[in-house]
Amino acid sequence: MVQPTVAQRMEQVVRTYIQGCNDADAKMIAACFLPEAVHYFPPGRTRWLGAVTIGGNFAKAVQEHGFHWSVDHLLSDVDRYATTMEWTRINRQHDRLVRGVDWFVFEPRTFSIQEIRCYYAAPLHADMQRQQLIDFDYAARGYPT
Repeated sequence: MVQPTVAQRMEQVVRTYIQGCNDADAKMIAACFLPEAVHYFPPGRTRWLGAVTIGGNFAKAVQEHGFHWSVDHLLSDVDRYATTMEWTRINRQHDRLVRGVDWFVFEPRTFSIQEIRCYYAAPLHADMQRQQLIDFDYAARGYPT
């Protein structure tokens, strides 16, 4: 039997996570993450801490707003155990569509998601000096500040 590649394993986790989101299945979503995982968002939303919180929040959002995500493109960096996913989110209740990209970091032994950094394809906020994720420690990660 042929074992899946690192890229295939990461893709499988991402697709399982998105399926769990679309099904509003909090347990399925949480099972894709390390217990202490973090999901970062752009300005206007705070980060979610922990697999259970991430699973519950996505399940609630789908139930309340009728969200549905598609996986538009996936690219993986097997040396970094990271994947990017371009996605489309449809809000069926309000006939709205949002596009964005998520950056996934995986724990190498378990292929569980350690963190997601979410970026929306949206207009810039002219009144904001820093257009970046809230609560993400850019300096500690070596990004220019």
